Amino acid sequence: MECYFSSTSIDSDSEKHNALLSFTVPDLGIVFRAQYSGDEIECEYASLLSLLEFVDINPQLFRNKTVEIFGDSFVVINQVNDKMYCQKDLEPYRNMALLFKRKIPYVLNYVKAKENPAQNRTSSD
Repeated sequence: MECYFSSTSIDSDSEKHNALLSFTVPDLGIVFRAQYSGDEIECEYASLLSLLEFVDINPQLFRNKTVEIFGDSFVVINQVNDKMYCQKDLEPYRNMALLFKRKIPYVLNYVKAKENPAQNRTSSD
């Protein structure tokens, strides 16, 4: 089952900006959005981890299905897939995603932002 995650900056004027996290599971008609404070990569990780927690606490929805997760965060995807160095301050986020992988067999792939249904677009985009 395809799942998508993303984060969108709300306030880019500060170092610790506010972001809107989102994930969607189109086949189930599920869309989740929440506000979060952190730097850009922390927010992207928070979005992925929110999705993984949702999958974990709703096993009945994903039983006997391959969970394919797509995101537009090149850094997060490559760090979790062990193809890019992970900075020490991001290791806790990456490690949580890897712990979920032990419980939920999922694959994590990149999708362009404009093709990501979890992107929070406005009519002017």
